Amino acid sequence: MIDDNFRKIAVENHLEGVTKLVEGSNWEEPTKLNIAKNLVEKIEELLGGEAHYFECSDRTTYHKKIVIEYNHANK
Repeated sequence: MIDDNFRKIAVENHLEGVTKLVEGSNWEEPTKLNIAKNLVEKIEELLGGEAHYFECSDRTTYHKKIVIEYNHANK
C-alpha cells in the first residue's frame, strides 16, 4: 500500500526531474523562431507578398534578415 509520505516523495522527485529536463533543454529559442516564421507567413498572405530570408555577413558581424516584398507594379 502506498502511504502519503511515499506519494509526497514521488511527486517531489518527479517535479525535480521535470525541472531539470526543462532547464537543460533549449526550447525557448526554437519556439520563438517558429512563432516568428508563422507571423511572417501570415504577413505574406495578408499582403499578397513574398518573404525572402537572408544570412548576412561582413568583416566583423553576422546576422539574419527577413525581407517581405509586396505590391509590385509596373511604373
